Amino acid sequence: MQRLLESPQFRRSPKLQRFLELISDYHFQNRADEINEFLIATEAFGKGPTFDPSQDSLVRVQAREVRRRLREHYQTDGKGSRLILDIPLGHYIPSFTVVEDHQPAKPPRFFKASWIMLGVTALVCILALFLTDRERRQLLGASAMAAARTTPGQTPLLSRFWNRFLESDVPTLLVLSNPDVGECKPSAPAPDGTTRMVASDGSPCPDEFTGMGEAVALHLVTNLFKSAKQTLIVKQSRMVNADDVKRYNLILLGGKSVNSWTRRLGSDLSLEQPEADLAQRYATVFDQKTNELIRDRAIIALRKHASTGHWLLFLYGKHSQGTQAAAEASSDERFLSQLKWPPPAAPFPESFRILVGVSVNDGIPQDPLPAAVRVP
Repeated sequence: MQRLLESPQFRRSPKLQRFLELISDYHFQNRADEINEFLIATEAFGKGPTFDPSQDSLVRVQAREVRRRLREHYQTDGKGSRLILDIPLGHYIPSFTVVEDHQPAKPPRFFKASWIMLGVTALVCILALFLTDRERRQLLGASAMAAARTTPGQTPLLSRFWNRFLESDVPTLLVLSNPDVGECKPSAPAPDGTTRMVASDGSPCPDEFTGMGEAVALHLVTNLFKSAKQTLIVKQSRMVNADDVKRYNLILLGGKSVNSWTRRLGSDLSLEQPEADLAQRYATVFDQKTNELIRDRAIIALRKHASTGHWLLFLYGKHSQGTQAAAEASSDERFLSQLKWPPPAAPFPESFRILVGVSVNDGIPQDPLPAAVRVP
């Protein structure tokens, strides 16, 4: 166990080390039947008594990562291990398996030399055919896997952009905005002084919505995590709290000022008052005859949380179409290849923001273009 904790796969991951130590200690003390998600969350990850496994997948996400690193360890540094630790799917009780060496049986002495040679030759031929067939199957499988990996999430620039989240030990929470409906306004004060949100005709209206752009963006981001076999947690912005900000990497989709906690995370980001030289490509424009949106602006921004060190990604536009454009641009290798990074910044440093301009046709954003790239 000590060699495993000091292996390259675990020595820099204290949370995963605590996970392994906890379940192994309970196993060695014959208390394996007490191991469950609540125990691991509270004793290994420091969660409080209010932890609810049905609402929080932290333990399941970390267990999957532990299994992956165990497989990697026994395929590399621990290849010659005589004792194999595994955590079977479906529970968190560790399993220790001893690898035994099996000596090949000696051929009976009463065989004549000629029969022995004939048997050896036949076995060699069979083995050669078996290995050839296995190699063919592996090559076919590798080709199929390579074809399957030819997805947007595996292209070079996308990997550099998204691997901060896809390869992180910290789970990612996508915050889906549901901001106030712009057409709703406070009513005239009632006799008791209270007001309510009403539409232009005076009828009641909802105080929140999620646009089509945010829905499409959610689909795009979810597919990236699915292709990488990583869990993505989704919450409405109004449900996000301080503990979420401390616990997760965050992707803020559709806005940054729709929650008292998330509002603090990007106070310096703004879609207003762009630089004069970007006004044409970065302005929001409506058709004067139809009042339809024909151009929008958006922002893609990445940074680390100053206190937790977790990653923060902002994807939002002036309108719902801009949010969709920001998500499409961040998952498009062609768009990312057009970015011109100011020297000496390398592509996708730890903190940057990208201003995006996009044309809109019949309510659908088309061909987002980078208007500017800014680094601190």
